[in-house]
Amino acid sequence: MKKFQFLTIVFVFLLAAGCAADSDQTSEEKNDQNEASMEEQPQMLEANIIVPEAISPHEEVTMKVEVTQGDEVVDDASEVMFEIWQDDKENSEMIKAEHEGNGVYSITKQFEQNGIYHVQTHVTARDLHVMPTKQFVVGEVSEE
Repeated sequence: MKKFQFLTIVFVFLLAAGCAADSDQTSEEKNDQNEASMEEQPQMLEANIIVPEAISPHEEVTMKVEVTQGDEVVDDASEVMFEIWQDDKENSEMIKAEHEGNGVYSITKQFEQNGIYHVQTHVTARDLHVMPTKQFVVGEVSEE
């Protein structure tokens, strides 16, 4: 029984010593560590989808995505894909984008019918992944 009490006292002492060592750190040191941690976190990846304002059926159009990270253009994306669908995303089409330079990636596509479409870009670069979506109209669409 005395051995158990001794072990309990030693455990409590070690636990208290560990807590005291952590509290010895000044608030300035903690702030420095937090700032260093913030600097290590990469800036968000931004992907801006550019679609022509007017698209007619059977017309070949170019869709683009501008990829940036902070103020820097991203020319080293490991993958840029355009996913396009009209009514049901399960019937989407995936198209690999070509790198044009200056952070711009593009595809050329022809749409067969009028309607409301959606495009989602899948951009993977610098260990980050973003998937912005944009809606656009092809041809004439009634207000219904």
